[in-house]
Amino acid sequence: MFAFFVIIVIIGLLLEGISLKRDMSKVSVDFEISSYCTEPGVPFSIQTLVKNRSRVPLSYLAVIYTFSLHANLAEGLNYTKKAHGLLVKKICRIGGRRRKKLVLQTSLDKRGIHAFSADAVEFGDFLGFKEYSKNPFISREVVVYPKRIESEALREKLGRFFGDVAAKRFLIRDPILIVGTREYTGREPMKEVHWLKSAQRGELMVKEFDFNRKFSVSVLMSAEGISYSDDEEMDKMCELARAVCENLAAAGASVRFFSNAMRRGVQRGSLWKCEVSTMHMGALLEGLGRATSLERGTLDDLTAFALRESNYDSAYILLLPKGDARAAEASRRLSASTNQEVSVIQMEELA
Repeated sequence: MFAFFVIIVIIGLLLEGISLKRDMSKVSVDFEISSYCTEPGVPFSIQTLVKNRSRVPLSYLAVIYTFSLHANLAEGLNYTKKAHGLLVKKICRIGGRRRKKLVLQTSLDKRGIHAFSADAVEFGDFLGFKEYSKNPFISREVVVYPKRIESEALREKLGRFFGDVAAKRFLIRDPILIVGTREYTGREPMKEVHWLKSAQRGELMVKEFDFNRKFSVSVLMSAEGISYSDDEEMDKMCELARAVCENLAAAGASVRFFSNAMRRGVQRGSLWKCEVSTMHMGALLEGLGRATSLERGTLDDLTAFALRESNYDSAYILLLPKGDARAAEASRRLSASTNQEVSVIQMEELA
């Protein structure tokens, strides 16, 4: 029995001696996230690939992460809450010249940009007397889109807006799209005469224009007047912008979105715009996820920018924060410049 014990001690000391020779440079970490843009509450995975290029196995290896404070963690996961985030530790074993993939599931409910990082890798000697650490500090970010909202008041307002725009569309003929010809009645201007058809028929024929063209809508979201510390109101503004644009696109409108809200991680330009359709919502949703209550440009700057960049026949929807008293003024400016329908939606109308 004593001999067996001695053998065990000798083997343990040999393994301890081998483990003390391990080279930290032989251990590498690669850290990725399965989705860098996500809907609120939808799970995604944090994937870490640990490579041990040494012949010496690692009986204890811990990867230490910092997750966003808003991350939803699985039950049983070891973490500590700190001021800057959730410190998460994942422990495993890895053989010599092996690789191991660690996968952690999480989700986020709050709109915005959330940081995740792999801060350190810890491993010890065979007997646990000595500890080694390595600090790769690999950081990644996840953009969470604004939530989808359902509002009866918003549906009613957009329904009236659709009706007004559709009614005006049938009063204005498209000067480009010609769907046929008809006989000249004497009331049409000579520029509408189709001379080729007139020569073929032996009588004056005029162009028949399309009345039912696809309507265009520009949506403007102003962040001016929102408190820098009021994340909740900015979240609601972005949710409203998403709902308006999705409803317009679903109704078949050609939509352009404009905003003066600064976007985290995007340095270029003072004002921003994007095209929106049922097949292309990504740029809008990511922009709204990055949007902050800091504005780059006033409401006047935003309306002037939208007027320059919109189609000549575009109608307008202006989204303003709660209590903004400039709604009527901004609406008059847009109407006077375009003679198209203008609708103003403020946050308190949907409360």
